Amino acid sequence: MNNPSAQFLALADAGRNAWWRYLLGMVFVAASWVIGGGFAYGLVSHVPLGDVTEFVAINASILMLLAGVLAVVVVLHRRGWRTLVTPRSRLDWRRMAEGAAVWVALAVLSAVAEHLLYPGRYGWSFDLQRWLPFVAAALLLTPLQCAAEELVFRGYVTQALGRLLRRPAVLAVLSSVVFTIPHLLNPEVAAYGLWIMAANYFVMGLFLASVALRDGRLELAIGAHAGNNLVLALFINYEGSVFDTASVFTAGELDPVYSLVTLILSAVLFHLWIFRKQSTRHE
Repeated sequence: MNNPSAQFLALADAGRNAWWRYLLGMVFVAASWVIGGGFAYGLVSHVPLGDVTEFVAINASILMLLAGVLAVVVVLHRRGWRTLVTPRSRLDWRRMAEGAAVWVALAVLSAVAEHLLYPGRYGWSFDLQRWLPFVAAALLLTPLQCAAEELVFRGYVTQALGRLLRRPAVLAVLSSVVFTIPHLLNPEVAAYGLWIMAANYFVMGLFLASVALRDGRLELAIGAHAGNNLVLALFINYEGSVFDTASVFTAGELDPVYSLVTLILSAVLFHLWIFRKQSTRHE
């Protein structure tokens, strides 16, 4: 079996896969996020952490999603948690770092282009005393937050759907729809409109799903997702973001159309760069 996407989907074959296990598993994962996440958010939001309290509380709620999916895979499906990530015996940290580095470079280029096209959109907002606590919190929590979403949406959900069909393009679209739905609760939707923000979330999900299925593992997707969120949290954020952080530059508002266009272009460039290098190595 040389097809990376087929290898990735076949990882679910190692466990117990009765339909009721997936139904129960989805319910448990959702409950972990909604109920467990709500409890974690309420608990952490009362801890005196200064400016980072809200940021840490939101991430704590998402970490309950990670706990839920790991419990479901190990206890309910009786398979190793790494089968959500890779067919290999170890995680490829270098691959994860590569995904993060390439996406960070593309995100920075997009922001520079936006500044040149729309002068004055970004303002200098750097405050070292406020920024340093966010650096510590973001470096610790953001990779875990992104890993949680990847293990659920590109891992568990995609492999569950793969029990019914094995066409990667269809799986990427379906898992991206599932990824989009909970993100519609973000404040950006009310501020900028349902359809344009849904398109942004869907394209991001489609990009991450296509990368995961093409590579046959999740490390690239986890890295790219973490790189994207770290750039937003620490360097180039906008007012009204779901993560209210002390970034170096802040835009007065999000331009969802520009965001969508540059997201599509960046996704294409990411594929061309990462998988061109891969094909060159295999020649």
